[in-house]
Amino acid sequence: MCHFCTTHADGGKWFENAANFSAKMYSNRKKKVAKEEKFTQHMGGVPVKIDPEKGRITSLSLQPPVIKEDFQAQPGSNLDLLKTRSDFSYFINDKGEVQIPPGMPADLDIMFTDLLKEVVDATGIDVESLPQMKRKVASFMGKYHFGQVITLEEALDMMDLTYPIGLMQCICRRETRGMMNKGEANYCFSLGVGLYKWERWPETFRGFTFLSVKEAKEHLKHFNKKGFVHSLWTFNVPYIGGICNCEYPVCQGIRGRIDYGIDSIILKGEYCAQPVFENCTGCGYCLRYCQFGAMSMSLSRNKISIDMKRCFGCGQCEKHCPNAAIKLVERRKCPGINESW
Repeated sequence: MCHFCTTHADGGKWFENAANFSAKMYSNRKKKVAKEEKFTQHMGGVPVKIDPEKGRITSLSLQPPVIKEDFQAQPGSNLDLLKTRSDFSYFINDKGEVQIPPGMPADLDIMFTDLLKEVVDATGIDVESLPQMKRKVASFMGKYHFGQVITLEEALDMMDLTYPIGLMQCICRRETRGMMNKGEANYCFSLGVGLYKWERWPETFRGFTFLSVKEAKEHLKHFNKKGFVHSLWTFNVPYIGGICNCEYPVCQGIRGRIDYGIDSIILKGEYCAQPVFENCTGCGYCLRYCQFGAMSMSLSRNKISIDMKRCFGCGQCEKHCPNAAIKLVERRKCPGINESW
C-alpha cells in the first residue's frame, strides 16, 4: 500500500477516509469566512457571499477578505521569500522542501503549474539546476497538492461522500492548449475544500457551475466514455479538493510524472489491468484508450499484452473492451507491483 494509505487511512484507501472530513473542513472554513465578512463589513468593505445550495453569488468582489497571519512570527521566517511566475510566495525550509508561509494566499493549481514550468524550461538547458527544481516540485506536491489515478467507480463513490460539488475550468487545458471556452474547458470537478480557490479567485476560475450529485455522476460517465482519465487531487494533504478528467499529454500531472520523472505528482491507482487471454480476440480496440503506454499487441499470439509496471489502473481499457478481455486487480495483492505507486 502507498504511504498515504498508511498515514491517513490506517491501511485502507486514503481518499475514502479523507472524503469523510473534507466536507467538515469546508464547513469550518465557511464559518471562518463568515467571521471575516463581519470584520470586512465593520471596516467598510464589500464581502463575497456564496450560496452553494442556490449556486449564485449575492455580491461580488474580486478578492474575498483574507485576514493574514504575521509571517515574521512563523518558523523559518528568517529565510528569503521566493516567488513563482504568478507571484505566489514560498520559501525553502531547513529540510530543503517548499513551504508556503502560513496565512499567505496561494492557489495550489497555479503554483504547481509555475513550479513545473521551471522544470520544463530547464530541461536540456540548465542541467545542473534541474534536479533541484524537480525536488521543489516533488516536495510541494507531496505536502500540498498530490493526486492519484482512480477508476470510474471510485470517482462515482466520491460524489456521494463530498460536498459541495462544482464543475469548473481545467487549468491544464487552459495552460497547455489555451482552451478557455465553457464547452471545451469545463472538465474538472471542485469538491469541498477545492471550492476555496474559486471563492478567492473567481475571475481566474470563471464559468463555475454548482452540480447536484446526480448531475455530477452523469458528467463523470460522459467523460469516461470519451476516454478521459479520472484522478483525485488534494488541496493541503490529505484534504480532497477535486477530480480531474484529463488525458496525456494535456494533463500536467500525468505529463510531470511520465515525461519528467517526478513520481510524487500523481500516484498510480489502487488497481492494475490484467488481460483475460481466453476472451481476447486481438481487435486492439483497447489500445487507443491507454494514456500510459502500458499496452501493446502481441502479433504472434494476436493477443493484447499489458505491462503491469507501467499501468496506472485508470480502467479505461477494461471499460472499453468489447469482449470483457481485461479485468482490474488490486495492486496491493500483485507481487512485484504492490509497492509501485
